[in-house]
Amino acid sequence: MRHVVLSGIAPQVLKDLEHDKIKTFEIRSTHNFLSALETDVGDVIFLTSTSLGDVRPGTPGVIAKIRVKQISMQRVIQRTEMFYEESEVQMARLQLEMIGPARVRRAESYAMGEATVVEADEVQFFEGR
Repeated sequence: MRHVVLSGIAPQVLKDLEHDKIKTFEIRSTHNFLSALETDVGDVIFLTSTSLGDVRPGTPGVIAKIRVKQISMQRVIQRTEMFYEESEVQMARLQLEMIGPARVRRAESYAMGEATVVEADEVQFFEGR
């Protein structure tokens, strides 16, 4: 099944999702933000701690269903005696519901400025290799 990928997620955060079954993620990294933009509530996505460039067949991760999606702008202010700088950062907030462990079968898209897509299968049992 085809899934949009969120990569480089901290292993502890993935363990928290596996344990709690529902978790809210704040997405700020550019490649994951672009992937989040391509999703809708109800979509099933693939999450992995592996960095984007290293996602290939056999990469382990989890699949989760999007329950809530919010896109927002956050204002960041830096001020010293010498200057005052204000910038805005877009972020996505996704509430995810754990489905189960999965493994990449085939990576489909790594194009700059687009969501990364893989074919991944849910792992139903232990597979010796």
